Amino acid sequence: MQFCPRCGGLLMPIKKDDGTTILRCTKCGYELQPQTTEYRIAKAGGSNRVQTTSVVTEGKKIGRKKEELEQEKEEYYKELFLELLHEEEYGGEET
Repeated sequence: MQFCPRCGGLLMPIKKDDGTTILRCTKCGYELQPQTTEYRIAKAGGSNRVQTTSVVTEGKKIGRKKEELEQEKEEYYKELFLELLHEEEYGGEET
């Protein structure tokens, strides 16, 4: 496998009309004379099945409980209320 010196794209073997083989970049079209005369495209082995990990499949189970969410909301609104109250008492911005 070779890569383009200009853009780093993959150089693929292409046969020209006169029968010669060149390497052409898939991104920018740069052409290069190959060092060897024989190229073959081989599929890297393995199965076609998708493999996942247990972390990905158990991702839906991970989450916060309803009570935790309610408690966080309550704390947030309490802080917001205290800030607004403080601004109102000590001459914050008036609207």
